[in-house]
Amino acid sequence: MKRLPVIVLFTLLALGWALVSCGDDSCYDNGSSLPLAAFYMDDNQTTVTGLTIKGIGNPGDSLLLDNSSAKEIYLPLRATVSSTSYAVTRQITIGGGIATVYDTLTFEYEPVAYFHSKECGAMFNFDISHVGYTHNGIDSVVLVTPLVTNSHTPALRIYFTDFPS
Repeated sequence: MKRLPVIVLFTLLALGWALVSCGDDSCYDNGSSLPLAAFYMDDNQTTVTGLTIKGIGNPGDSLLLDNSSAKEIYLPLRATVSSTSYAVTRQITIGGGIATVYDTLTFEYEPVAYFHSKECGAMFNFDISHVGYTHNGIDSVVLVTPLVTNSHTPALRIYFTDFPS
């Protein structure tokens, strides 16, 4: 019976220590800051078919999409340089045949080191100053938010030209 207060006290201390050691600061699923690009045609978000996206001058395998369909995609930026470019190729059907439309998408930005928390660690955010693109199959690009963090909201909208079949 003399041990009961000691056991209760020890249990309360252990429980309190366990609760204090658990942080409520959780990481997002997307641990890196990647700009999310949403695809549009005629002011409506849409799935674009026949799409290939590959990094230009990126080390290693930089193929993000290979003749696939997508409604949106994360476009990684390199923290060691101030610009990243992508080749955007789209297979379209025109007059019963298949044509390939080539575009280039270039981001100019400043990588900003950011310490999120002890659970998540450090990462880079990207402050995009300019988005350049060719106008073959891309109609326009709208930068929704210039500061790219690890949120799951689109940072840019890519408007594709709707070619007649």
